[in-house]
Amino acid sequence: MNNLDQYYDELVELIYKIPLNVDGWGIFCKKMTQVMDCSTVHILALDLEFHAYSFSRAVNRFVNESDTAYAEVSYLHYPVNDDPRWTGVFNPQRIGWYQCHHDISDDFVKKSHLYQNILLPYNMRYTAAHEIILDEKLCMLIAVQTSEQRQPLNSDELSFLDRLLIHLKRVVEIQRSIYEFSNKAIMGYTLIDKLAQPIVILNLSGQVVHQNKAAKRILETNNIIQIEKNYLKLPMPYMQVLKKNLKEIEIAFKKQNDLNQRFFEDGCIKIVDQMGEVFYIFATLLITDQELKAFGIRPSIMLTLYSPTYAPNIDAHLLSAAFNLTPAESKVALSLLDGFLLKEIAQKNHVNIDTIRKQLQSIFKKTDTNRQSELMKLLLNMPKYHERA
Repeated sequence: MNNLDQYYDELVELIYKIPLNVDGWGIFCKKMTQVMDCSTVHILALDLEFHAYSFSRAVNRFVNESDTAYAEVSYLHYPVNDDPRWTGVFNPQRIGWYQCHHDISDDFVKKSHLYQNILLPYNMRYTAAHEIILDEKLCMLIAVQTSEQRQPLNSDELSFLDRLLIHLKRVVEIQRSIYEFSNKAIMGYTLIDKLAQPIVILNLSGQVVHQNKAAKRILETNNIIQIEKNYLKLPMPYMQVLKKNLKEIEIAFKKQNDLNQRFFEDGCIKIVDQMGEVFYIFATLLITDQELKAFGIRPSIMLTLYSPTYAPNIDAHLLSAAFNLTPAESKVALSLLDGFLLKEIAQKNHVNIDTIRKQLQSIFKKTDTNRQSELMKLLLNMPKYHERA
């Protein structure tokens, strides 16, 4: 008996419970990471009619849900062409499971920003993917990702997964409509709902199209930023600055000009009220192909809110919003905050200490610091603020 066979009945039972549980996919994926001894199990849906991501649920065995969601959001900032796995997945000549190690070399991985900054830090070197459904309307995939140490899935493991596919297909067909694109089925909103930091999504007209639970809590309790009639309201002159930026982006979009982050290159808006209360807004322009597919097709603005008064713990997303740190650099910075030495961080992340030193130098450059003591002081007094902002 194959060692995996002992889990077959349990996994099948979990599959058929997916429609009955609010987070049925999460429960199934978590068990799968344990059974397959893998880093991540990811269920992803792409609506081919609208060319939009419509569903995503991933579980990473080594990090919490917020960090997993942050890794997914970070991945969406990269152009589709930066990820050659998609070419392999949609190769019409492919038979059976797509396995990335057949066409993605170690040399490519060493030179790829996507792998070095996002995939490898979350132990996702190797990918095995297979469609659950693929027709003219919907593509729904299951991806199993493993680390460099774990190595790719072998033929026995893929054969075991093949036995589960028929059950996954049946369950997806039962509730197929919820995986197709709609105003409710937008992958990006689901991802930011899992992040600990307060986030508000605006369209280019300035309307609030989504806010996560953390944002709702902070907007209910602060006296600086509010939402009125579905529009974000800031004190003057900050509201004028935001409206001006949104108008410029809208004009550029209608003229089909190149959109880029230059509209928010000052880094953040710092708001101080008459009582001395401080609020920071970090703006991220969502314009890559993958971001447009995940956040509703048209360009959007993701606002990350931060106030020392209402702040949760510093996390990777906040470091990215404030300093443009990559996931790999964020992990190093957070480990330093936790008191780890560079050698210990290298051992923990299974990388060479020279890699950690290079990442630390990049962190110094992005945060305008020169020593670890300066960096720690800055992070403990978040965030950086450019006077010209």
